[in-house]
Amino acid sequence: METAMKLFSERGIKAVKMDDIAQQLGISKRTLYEVYEDKEKLLYQGIVKYDREKRNYLEQYARQGHHVIDIIIEAYRMKVKETRSVNPLFYEDIMKYPKVEQYIKDEHKRTREGFLQFMQRGVDEGCLRSDVDYAMVPHLLDAIGNHIMTNQLLKKHSMEELFNNLFLVSLRGLCTMKGLQLLEEAIATKIR
Repeated sequence: METAMKLFSERGIKAVKMDDIAQQLGISKRTLYEVYEDKEKLLYQGIVKYDREKRNYLEQYARQGHHVIDIIIEAYRMKVKETRSVNPLFYEDIMKYPKVEQYIKDEHKRTREGFLQFMQRGVDEGCLRSDVDYAMVPHLLDAIGNHIMTNQLLKKHSMEELFNNLFLVSLRGLCTMKGLQLLEEAIATKIR
């Protein structure tokens, strides 16, 4: 799985054949198919594993006493690091696999409640504005993400550039003055 995910992220998913994965591992394609019935199953399990590891890391990070802005910036730092190492074709290709696309949609729905609780924590800490309808935020971000993919903006801009402009601009708009100060400090020390 790790070998396949590395190849997918380097070349894009469509460009990698099961033959390529088997050859990289030094096994027969038949052996690979005994473990994973098809490329989509392999991709699906890789995405699930990656999501679980990322979520576990951020939950552990949050338990270390960090405030909401620190946690958001840590997630942001992780995403930027990911975008630097992943071929934009990976992001274009990923939605061409129905099981993976459905998993991503289901994960968005599943994590919405946790997102709302996290945003409320930010409001309670005085970092995030209390006059925002946080239930609307994921829908707006999804719409922007869909616009990026539909209009093939990845061919004009890097994923990192798009993510920086989408994420940091939106986050600044959600912050209180205290949150903005913490955000600027975090940006200066953690991501520049």
